[in-house]
Amino acid sequence: MKPWSERPPEVAHLFNPAFCALLLREAVRGFAEVSPSGMPHPLVFLLLPIVLHKTTRESLPSSIATKMHPWLQEHQEARIGFCERCAAVSGHTREAIIFAMNAQMVTLSDFGSMQAPRLRLKQLTWPGNSESATCRKRAYFVGRWLASAGDNATIFAMWGVRP
Repeated sequence: MKPWSERPPEVAHLFNPAFCALLLREAVRGFAEVSPSGMPHPLVFLLLPIVLHKTTRESLPSSIATKMHPWLQEHQEARIGFCERCAAVSGHTREAIIFAMNAQMVTLSDFGSMQAPRLRLKQLTWPGNSESATCRKRAYFVGRWLASAGDNATIFAMWGVRP
């Protein structure tokens, strides 16, 4: 990872560890709503490439009733370049995990799954229709969707990546 002073402002803003940690927390909360045991650590690395990629984010279904595999079959374009996006943002994902754990936004269970403890976070002042608010909502959805999609190996295979 480049030092902050060497990152382009656009990259520094989009991949701000605090913002990415908030997205991570939302996904973990969504996952826990469907699967109370918590989100497996490897699945976290799929979140940012799905949610921060505008084309993919906008094409996501509106309900987890839409199963992931049939959706990916109908939206093959979501898998184009996905492996490269995962690799490109893995460092930012690691930064977000570190930030979230240091701020106690997420914790690890005894079994290594991620949990989102109850917190009183400051109310965000984003307009409801802003891209940041949309990313947050979609992160929550993606967490719920991943929880109902199957085991880790199946999910990674569907997206065409290896952990």
